Amino acid sequence: MTAVLEDATAARGDDAADHAPNPRRGASLWVFAILFVGYTVVGGVLILRYNIVEGDGISRVANAGYALWSKDPHLSAMGFVWGPLPSLVELPVLQFSGWWPELRTRGLAGVVQSAAFTAGCAVLIRLIAVDRSVDVRWRRVAVACFALNPMIVIYAGTGMSESAMLFYILWAVRYLLRWLDSPRVFDLASVGLALAVGYLVRYETLIAAAGAAALVTGTVFLRSPKDERISAAALSIFVVLFPIGTAFALFALAGWIMTGEAFAIISSDYGNASQVQVAAERGFSNVSTDGALLAHRLTSIQPFIGIAMILAAARAVSARRIDPLVPIGAFGTVLAFSAWGQYTGSTFGWFRYFMAAIPMVIVVALVFWAPTDRPADRGRTDIRWGQAGAALLGASLLIGIPVTATSLLDPDINNATSLIGVASLVDPGRYPPEERFDRRVGMVDRSVAAYLDAKELPRGSVLLDTFQTWYLWLGSENPKQFVITSDYDFVSALNRPWESGIRHIILTNPDTNVAMDAITRRHPTLWADGAGMGELVFAAPGPDGQERYRIYRLVEPPEEDEE
Repeated sequence: MTAVLEDATAARGDDAADHAPNPRRGASLWVFAILFVGYTVVGGVLILRYNIVEGDGISRVANAGYALWSKDPHLSAMGFVWGPLPSLVELPVLQFSGWWPELRTRGLAGVVQSAAFTAGCAVLIRLIAVDRSVDVRWRRVAVACFALNPMIVIYAGTGMSESAMLFYILWAVRYLLRWLDSPRVFDLASVGLALAVGYLVRYETLIAAAGAAALVTGTVFLRSPKDERISAAALSIFVVLFPIGTAFALFALAGWIMTGEAFAIISSDYGNASQVQVAAERGFSNVSTDGALLAHRLTSIQPFIGIAMILAAARAVSARRIDPLVPIGAFGTVLAFSAWGQYTGSTFGWFRYFMAAIPMVIVVALVFWAPTDRPADRGRTDIRWGQAGAALLGASLLIGIPVTATSLLDPDINNATSLIGVASLVDPGRYPPEERFDRRVGMVDRSVAAYLDAKELPRGSVLLDTFQTWYLWLGSENPKQFVITSDYDFVSALNRPWESGIRHIILTNPDTNVAMDAITRRHPTLWADGAGMGELVFAAPGPDGQERYRIYRLVEPPEEDEE
């Protein structure tokens, strides 16, 4: 009895040490602070010094800007095609653009958002390691495997939404693992909450929620008495799926009320489905249905993903445990969905869509350590599965990261502007910066904005569809001169521009856009000849050398004769 009490006391003391106000507790704060600052600096240097940007990241900043500074500012101006959470996070950051204009004009508010979520991911990986009683040395290796991966570093500084999605899935994974170890409603509810918030980042979180629900169902069936399995499983699934179901329904309802489209990502002309179709029709899509290429991309981002999945399955079968399958159920389902989307040609073939493989393998390795309250057993790697986890982490750090870094110079891999831009820094001989239009993104947009600002045009006198012109809008010092897509009078200005006070219309080249904007749909010949209502006063080429912008000055229509 004395030995048992001593063990219990030691366990409580050791557990309390993890939560007491000491350097161990503050380690997560230090990890977050150091990585957040580092990622922000990297992103700032890439954008301000080398003009390496991701258009989608800048567009999220613009969505937040519309809600603050458009002619008719309102929260729904952020739109319903993409998840609103990244732009919501950027709203308070943009308030400081009065002191540092580049937060708005160069999209650095997006860097702050993605850097914060990426640093948060590293903290969650550390906390999962703590939960699994992993030795401090291997915790650091696990954090390094994630934080130092070149894809993670690059996309931490782009303002994209991948890091935010990974953050909320990691949040869900951590609490699902805790629930499996010691079933508590709080942990299961935390899983549902994390997935619900994650849905407001990217819609792929729905797939992760399905995987989590399947794992919960299987666990409850295995643990519950036969006569209680159905009711217990139904209740547990409700706890997990009700929050994300509510988020799904409310966001769809809000979209339907504000725009008439409940699922804009599918039905909107600016949604993913429409963009992929138009891009494929015009022959400049990077959609790939080559299975071998998809496998190459997946193993380039994390070469040990196959080994990790095999080991996780073996551990689950041999120990009759569910926890090794948790990272596969959460991250693996997202990866499978992305691979299926690319293979079927229903989505773009971006390399970043496979980023979920990075935390998946790390968490699989961490799960091989079993949580324990015995201090003597914490961090042991002399146990077979602990050794497997340590080997997987070590290989990911020493081999996986160099493989990923090398792969970024592969033209089949670096198919995004930020990756090509970084490749031009690392290997300028193969990717000459002066020949890469990716390094000139946004320059023309800012010059067009300066041209318009110099004219000191009145409020609401320039018609602008913001689908491809977000960088121009962000670069303007007078954003209220524009009537943009989210403004309440956009449709009336589109149909009767002169009567609505419009004096200039800005057009983007319909032959190079991945979707036809509202102005071109309403006035199909406006780009070519002014549609009989305007005269061309300005034209500018894009970074690829093709004409990108035309500005037409409206000509007052003749008065109709009164009878």
